[in-house]
Amino acid sequence: MKVFVNETEVRTYYGAKVKSVVLAYCRDNHLPLNLEGIQVKDAYGNIIGLDGSLRANSKIYVKF
Repeated sequence: MKVFVNETEVRTYYGAKVKSVVLAYCRDNHLPLNLEGIQVKDAYGNIIGLDGSLRANSKIYVKF
């Protein structure tokens, strides 16, 4: 399944949680893996939790 994080495609498994996708994004872009204090929003600007589930082609935005 593919999900977009900050407009970057991240491939992951079906049923992945937001936390898993954000960590994969951080690893791929050589960013720190510390998720304390980050804010994740969906394509509509709603804040979503790290334990939320995602669907294929979801778009999320992370602010570090």
